[in-house]
Amino acid sequence: MSGLLPVGAGEEPRGTRRTRITRAALAVFAIAFGAGVANAEPPIGSRLGERLERRNASSSDTSIRGSHTVAGCLYNKRKSMVRSFLDTESTDESDRYDKSLRREVECSHLVIPSEFAEAQVFHVPNDIFRGLLAEAVLDDERGLESLPALPIEQGYQRRWFSMTGRDGTVDEMAACAAETNPAGVRALLATRAQRKEEASAVNALGPTLGSCLRTGATLKANRQSLRAALAEALYHRVFTPLPAAAE
Repeated sequence: MSGLLPVGAGEEPRGTRRTRITRAALAVFAIAFGAGVANAEPPIGSRLGERLERRNASSSDTSIRGSHTVAGCLYNKRKSMVRSFLDTESTDESDRYDKSLRREVECSHLVIPSEFAEAQVFHVPNDIFRGLLAEAVLDDERGLESLPALPIEQGYQRRWFSMTGRDGTVDEMAACAAETNPAGVRALLATRAQRKEEASAVNALGPTLGSCLRTGATLKANRQSLRAALAEALYHRVFTPLPAAAE
C-alpha cells in the first residue's frame, strides 16, 4: 500500500483495533530514479511521482511501515482471496476481489503507533496495494533463493501488466529486474521499509534497473512505488508461468 497514512478512527470497544483499507492515494516522499528527459515529452512512468505531497517524515515513515504489517495480517486472514486477486487477468474479477479485500479487517494483535488509539484507516492506491500483498505472499514462500537469473530479453510483455494500473514501462522494468536479478529484488524486499538499508538495496539494484529501463525512457519514482512494482514482478516470476520464449 503506498502512501498509507492513518486518516481516521472509528468508535470501537477499547482494546480492539480494526483496520480499514480504502482506495484513495495519499502521499510519501518522492525520490528521483533515472535522469534526463527524452525530447519534450513527459517522462514515461512519471505518474509514480506526481501523486505525492509533502507530509511529516516520521509520521509518513511509520504509516508506510505499518501498511506492510497490515498487508501481512490481511494475507494471513484471506490467503486464497489475495492469491486470486493477484493472479486474475479479468478486470471484473479483480474489482470483485479488490472490494472484498478492502473490507474492514480486524488486526487486534498488531501494534502500529499512531495518534488513533482504537482504529486506523489506510488509504492505498491499487498499484501499491498489489505490491504490498505480493510481498506478504513472498514472505510466506520458501525456496526463493533458488530462482535462477535469466538472460535479459529484447522486450518484456507479460499478461499481468494490464491489471496493475502502472505505466507499462514500470512493469517492464520490474519484470526484467525480477527475471535477471531475482537475488537483488529479494534483498530489497528483505529490508524494512523507509530504513537506510532499503535505500542501500535500491541503490544496489541501480545497474539492473538501468539496464532494464526501456531505451529513451525516463523514470521518476518514489521508493515505495518502486518497491511495490518489484514485489509484484517477483511474485509473478514465482507463480505465473513465463512465456515460452522467456523460458
